Amino acid sequence: MKEDKRRFSSVLRDNAIHRMYEEEKRKAGDYAPYLSKGYYYGRIQEQTGLSFRMISQILNHTEETGNV
Repeated sequence: MKEDKRRFSSVLRDNAIHRMYEEEKRKAGDYAPYLSKGYYYGRIQEQTGLSFRMISQILNHTEETGNV
């Protein structure tokens, strides 16, 4: 997905979701590979209120932008 066509607020939100996902994986430690994506999506949903579908779309179709 082209980042230059996305609104700045969307890029900020997407970056926050990517960071939350990585943080949850880090917290899970050695168990991280054994937990389902649904578990991580649920944890992110609790924090953000976004739907599983939106979280999935962000994680699977965008990349974290380091310069924002």
